[in-house]
Amino acid sequence: METVHLIQSVAAPWLDVLMTLITDLGSGEAYVALVVVTYLAIDARAGRALGITLMVSFLINQYAKGWFDTPRPFELDPSVVRTERALESAAGPGFPSGHAQGATTFWGLAAVLAGRAWFTVAAVVLIAAVAFSRLYLGVHVPLDVVGGLLIGTAVVMLAALWWRSGFEPPTWFVAVLAVALPFAVHLAFPTPESDLLTGAIAALAVGPLLVRHRTDGPWSGRVAVAVVGLVLAFTVLVASSELLPEAVKRHPVGGYLRYVVLGASATVVAPWIGQAFGWAPPARRR
Repeated sequence: METVHLIQSVAAPWLDVLMTLITDLGSGEAYVALVVVTYLAIDARAGRALGITLMVSFLINQYAKGWFDTPRPFELDPSVVRTERALESAAGPGFPSGHAQGATTFWGLAAVLAGRAWFTVAAVVLIAAVAFSRLYLGVHVPLDVVGGLLIGTAVVMLAALWWRSGFEPPTWFVAVLAVALPFAVHLAFPTPESDLLTGAIAALAVGPLLVRHRTDGPWSGRVAVAVVGLVLAFTVLVASSELLPEAVKRHPVGGYLRYVVLGASATVVAPWIGQAFGWAPPARRR
């Protein structure tokens, strides 16, 4: 708590706004947009790798929070909360920080896959900024943030070994490793977001096998497909939130299928539309 109070000794209204904007870069909505744009417009293989790795990392984070069950700083001293938005982003126990772990996972793996020095520097700065914002906003103590950074780094190292190996598993292996196993874990050990995370893993793993998407076409076509994907994903998210009964959304299977459909809108429907309209190159035959 002393570190949080020390950081907040320089607090100002403009810093509150800036830090809230920075912490929002680690929100679920931001990552949905980043993964969809990467997959549809920049590099399909990298987008798939980033999305699956990020979801696995968040699933680990959910279980770690449940195991350690540590309090947030504002539970000890309510005066440290800087903004209402920060409070809304701080659900569940404190350790490890989901924002710090998520930023490390996504931007760390993105830097590894990009292989550019300038991108690596930018990624490190962004990770540090997101981590610092959690301390400034009073929603984490330093140990939470350090824990998130370390776990995120470990996930990146393992994921980099996997994705750099170039190993292309058979379809049955993908179904077991990325669909059946996460779904079984979700049913046996549910968390507040395990339906979202395992549903997204399934869509990102299987969707590209159903409609193979290429990002080597003209930029105009890539942007068009990415826009379609974003519109579809957020439409499904909002529509399912508003129209589905609470009993369906809260049901382990219903919630899981909801997010499978959301993920498929970006990994199956958007690429299919792109190829149908000539915005994306047709899939190469194997």
